[in-house]
Formats: sequence, C-alpha cells, structure tokens
Amino acid sequence: MIVVVATTEARVAEVRCRLGGLGSRATEIVDAGAMRRLVLAPVEDVGQAELMAAALRAEGEVAVTRPEGGARLEAWRRHTLPTTLGGRLSVCFAWSEHDRQDLPRLVELGPGGFGSGEHPSTRLLLEELVDRIRGGERVLDVGCGSGVLGLGALRLGASHVVAVDVKPTAVEATRRNAALNGMAARMEAILAPLTEIDDAFDVVVANVGRAAVVELAPALVRLLAPGGWLGVSGISPSQCSLVAGFLRPLTEVERRTSGEWAAVVLTRGFSRSRVAGVS
Repeated sequence: MIVVVATTEARVAEVRCRLGGLGSRATEIVDAGAMRRLVLAPVEDVGQAELMAAALRAEGEVAVTRPEGGARLEAWRRHTLPTTLGGRLSVCFAWSEHDRQDLPRLVELGPGGFGSGEHPSTRLLLEELVDRIRGGERVLDVGCGSGVLGLGALRLGASHVVAVDVKPTAVEATRRNAALNGMAARMEAILAPLTEIDDAFDVVVANVGRAAVVELAPALVRLLAPGGWLGVSGISPSQCSLVAGFLRPLTEVERRTSGEWAAVVLTRGFSRSRVAGVS
C-alpha cells in the first residue's frame, strides 16, 4: 500500500520528515503540475498505511492511501483522471498523479464531502456554471458537500460564494477545499438551515434531490436576486416539471439530462425553455 500526501514544493522536505517519523522507509516525489507535489511512501501493512494517512489528515495534510500496483492501481488512476468541462473548468483530486499543468481553471479537491464532479448530478450543474457564469456574481451553494460547485463558480469568475449545509463534515470539507485552492477569503461555508440565510444571490445552485428541493422551494425562490438564475439537480428527468412547479413564480429556461439524472435552470421573466440531452 502507498500513502500519498498532496503538498507543495516548499513543504516537500517537511512532509518527508513527518512520514519518516511515522515509520516510512522511503519516499518518492511526483511532480503533478506547477503548484502540486505528491509524496509517495510505501507501507507494507495495509492497516498501518490507513492509520498513517488518518494521522496525517488529523494534522491538516491531504493524505490518502492507494494500491501499489496491478489492476487495482490502474483502476485508481482511471478514477483520479481530471475532468474538464467546456474547455473552461477542470476538477481533479489533489492526490491525482496525472499531470495538471495545462488544465484550465483547475479546482482541486481533498478528502471528504460529497461531490467530485464525477457524478452526473454534480456535473450537470458544473456545466451550467461553465455556460452561465460571466464574472462578479454572488453565488449560494445549497447542500455544498465538498464545495465543488461553489469553488467552480469562483474559478470561473464569481466574486463570492456562501456555501451552506446541515452536515458539519460537509462544511469542514468545503472550508478545507477552499483553503487548498487559495479561495478561503472568497468562500464562506456555514452550518445552518437555509431559512437562516437572509440575502439575495445572482446564482443559487442546489444539488440536493427532489424531496429537499420541494421542501426548500420557498427559501430558494426568496434568495434569488432579480435577474438571477437557480439551478437544481439530483432529480430524475420525469421529476423536472413537478420540481419546476414548486419553484413558481420562477420559470424553467433550461433542462439538462444525463442518463437517469437531470438538472433544471429557472429564472424570473422568461418563458422559453430549452432541453439539452447530455451523454
């Protein structure tokens, strides 16, 4: 088993020293791009490797374990391939060994929190952000998970994001990922029900599923600024019209589908809808 620590060039020596203190017999350095170095430490015992990675995470490091070789390593490398959307935004795990030198507007994610851009419900809203963010928007990320939607919006040019969730682990993961990407000053991650938010946002995104959208519908409508847009996801194509009905007086202007998943975009003052199928 290999312990992988994602760090920077300036901290490589410090991380190698800490790994040595935890019993690592050797380390390898992988250059994964201008801003990212990976320190790889082989550990013979699987349980020991997991404990070592957990200890490093408790100290604030971005640390995981990965297979040492064979088919499991190949699967790991496929799973950690960066995702690029519309040529404008990329998402990648911080511990990915794939080169990210030329990836556009990269967002890196550490451990914890739901949402890596791989699941269709997340990807559909990321694609909407790629198409719609023009710069300077104030964004509300409802049910932030890992914070990937808010971070994507910031990387695309949004000015500020409020990320809200009712799960402490999601808020913590979002804060860590904001710091990892140098965006902590522009992202406010809070543990609170949506009803406690009192502001108006140019963009509201909610990848929370049908039941939660219906429950939160009055607050989602209230929090959308005039001329803004709301994107909801985590629903099936057959649920789109039903969900849009609960969000009146907002009007559906776009619908994206990907297999069993769909996202709906709504705004004020428009009547024409566009439906896009996404493979």
